[in-house]
Amino acid sequence: MSKDKKDNKTKLTKFWVRFLFILIILYIPLAVIINKLDFSQDDVPVEFGVTFSHKYASKVLGLDWTEVYWAMINDLGVKKLRLVAHWDEIERGDDEYNFNDLDWMLTEAAKKDIQVVLAIGRRTPRWPECHDPLWIKELDKPEQDAKLLEMLEEVVAHFKKYDNITVWQVENEPFLKVFGECPKPDIELLKKEVELVSSLDSRPIMITDSGELSNWKSAASLADIFGTTMYKTVWNKFLGAWRYPLPPVFYYLKTKRIDKQYDLDKIIVSELQAEPWFPGDKDILEISLRSQFNSFSLHDFENNLEYVKRAGFTESYLWGVEWWYWLKTVKNRGEFWQEAQSIWQN
Repeated sequence: MSKDKKDNKTKLTKFWVRFLFILIILYIPLAVIINKLDFSQDDVPVEFGVTFSHKYASKVLGLDWTEVYWAMINDLGVKKLRLVAHWDEIERGDDEYNFNDLDWMLTEAAKKDIQVVLAIGRRTPRWPECHDPLWIKELDKPEQDAKLLEMLEEVVAHFKKYDNITVWQVENEPFLKVFGECPKPDIELLKKEVELVSSLDSRPIMITDSGELSNWKSAASLADIFGTTMYKTVWNKFLGAWRYPLPPVFYYLKTKRIDKQYDLDKIIVSELQAEPWFPGDKDILEISLRSQFNSFSLHDFENNLEYVKRAGFTESYLWGVEWWYWLKTVKNRGEFWQEAQSIWQN
């Protein structure tokens, strides 16, 4: 290589080193400023609720789910609940419906004036996302779709008598392709589901989507209420556990854009992380407490409560109440439960 070429290469290297150094110097204060932006609505405090899956509490954590539910509505004092009608729980045999568990939960919630979002459909909260009854696996897709619509009609017809159901959530993150053991998204089928539920009852319909992995447009276009998830610490099969480096303004700007584009009643956080996230094929009972707390600490819990406020939301459903109760009663670690009590009792 000639001397001139070496000199040019040296100059170019120095230029890029200086350029990157200046970028870093500029980025640090800018990142600090962006992360400190606060869109809290001081005159409208956040209303917190919780998502509760009686299936997850009993079949994964081994708890008496009625005990968990009773403690949740009495000891915690929650006033907003998102309950789940898992298909494999309510229709274990073809046309054999059993709504007793949800009837009891809704009746007890009504006694305490608790408002309920009822999540219905094939894809509902908690792994594996699609809670298919065994008998539908023998059917082809058109038959499965028809049975899904039949189930929705039965569910809405039965539960619409409960005045404390304020919202029907139709499916859960139905456009999320990368998570869950589910068929690929079918927007035409989802439209039929929404139309069916709307024809059976006048209460608003919520459609949810990933806060971090979606632009929200498809979900919001079908919704009266849009619900976003909000997770800070997640598991990725390539990266392992890692934290999203997203400031509150990320959600705030997405919310403003969607709010302008669609005629929505409101935009809420349907799932705010308040428990650790591990691979879906791993039972949390297999994970050591140390690993659980390394993944999601009490400090993370407190930070997320503040984060959702700073992002400008006024309604948010916490994800993890079953885990808090398991920690408290099985592991004698009551700090998460106590932190949660302070939300509704202060």
